[in-house]
Amino acid sequence: MKKYKIYISGQITGLPKEEYKTLFSKAEETLRAKGYDVVNPLRNGLADSEHWQEQMKADIRLLLECDAIYMLAKWECSRGAALERGVAEQVGLVIQYERTPKHREIKEAIHNVMGVHFHDIVKDNRNRWHVYARMIYAHHCKEHGESINNIAGETKHDHSTISYYLRKYDTEYRYNPEFRAAALKVATLISEKLRQTKEY
Repeated sequence: MKKYKIYISGQITGLPKEEYKTLFSKAEETLRAKGYDVVNPLRNGLADSEHWQEQMKADIRLLLECDAIYMLAKWECSRGAALERGVAEQVGLVIQYERTPKHREIKEAIHNVMGVHFHDIVKDNRNRWHVYARMIYAHHCKEHGESINNIAGETKHDHSTISYYLRKYDTEYRYNPEFRAAALKVATLISEKLRQTKEY
């Protein structure tokens, strides 16, 4: 009987080598204990120093040989993991999570309206559009009952930065037409998604 083959996906770039190796190794051990045939991309045959693009090509080739993908916690902070999840979804692989993603409807609405992925929201950059997305994300998380500390932890920004974004949201909404248009579209998509969920 063929073993169910599962690919581990998670953040590598931006983490210390020992940290990500430990995360992937623990996941591999857990999944093997459950009877899976596990594919760990850290053993894709390339040197750690190989360019990101080449690593992704090798990893996606391995992914396409699998039946499922296992998303490690905080995978959304990784451009590569988000790409792998997208490929898995498109080809119909089963998607499993180490930790159920929070606020997917908010993240998807922001991406659909603004073209900004969550891994761009967590980056510490001053790109105007990314700052707007961060502000809108913080606002909707707060509306859904999240504490400032939880929002700060998830977005990898400190408490004072998130507090600033929450205060700034109303001002931008009132005086900035570009921001208001994006915020309205995001809010509409979130409302539609929540309504559809309730109908089912």
